[in-house]
Amino acid sequence: MILNGRVGQVVGPFNSQDLLAPDGAISVFTPETTPPILSKLGIQAAIGTKVKINNATIKIGKTGIYELDEVVSVESLVFPDGADADTIVDFVY
Repeated sequence: MILNGRVGQVVGPFNSQDLLAPDGAISVFTPETTPPILSKLGIQAAIGTKVKINNATIKIGKTGIYELDEVVSVESLVFPDGADADTIVDFVY
């Protein structure tokens, strides 16, 4: 975990728990805003990895990168099938 001000990064592996849940990989490092609401999000993961963002399922495409830049407030972030140790989530909250 890297946290600098309101910018952070978590690295897998991740199970199917919501990363923004009270004991999630991101929430444990953002105690001043529990639950945190992310304004920017970048995910690097294996091609085909499924991610649920605010209950909408997306699949990581052929670049292995997915980004949201202040388009929506991310209130839920789940890898329903888990994600491997090479998965990286960058965020601003």
